[in-house]
Amino acid sequence: MMRYIFSSLVILVSAITGTAKAEPTPGPVVDPTTICDGGVCSEPMQNIVDGYSQGVSGFANQSLTGYSGKCFHLSSQFDPNHPHHGGFIFEKSENNLGISGMFNFFYPEDPYQDMTAQEMKQRFADNGSKLSPGTETATEVQLAHIYDETDIRYSYRSDGSKRNLFVIGTTSDKGGNVSSAVFCKMLRHP
Repeated sequence: MMRYIFSSLVILVSAITGTAKAEPTPGPVVDPTTICDGGVCSEPMQNIVDGYSQGVSGFANQSLTGYSGKCFHLSSQFDPNHPHHGGFIFEKSENNLGISGMFNFFYPEDPYQDMTAQEMKQRFADNGSKLSPGTETATEVQLAHIYDETDIRYSYRSDGSKRNLFVIGTTSDKGGNVSSAVFCKMLRHP
């Protein structure tokens, strides 16, 4: 029963993050490396920020790339030291980059760890997570969902080997005030 509830939560989160409107004006962009300033983050979160700070772009350079791993949520609803799991896929075509992902709460293990990127893509699609347009800059990959009152943004960087992916996501109001954040370290899938 509990697994069903958490699966439903995953589907709800996916549906929300998979259908953003383009009309609202985005708020100020939050620098993901400053979220932990003031000591508000757990040690695992700070370690991910450190990895992200030293990370690079250029990891989404194949037609389909998948990553999954542990995520830590900075929110009043979750213990910041308890790992949850998540996964993202990056699908690159000529000049476009599509990103899809899901978070899974209270699973004992990474539910995607033995999947290929193609299998992850199918699982995400089956649960309502559609590809959203991402942006690749010289330093990172970004995904933004802009709503009337809220901005949800994800920033991605990998280590030099492109095996480890560091993800920092924020939910903020139009003034740039962060209400929650997620920090993930993920491993590349074949």
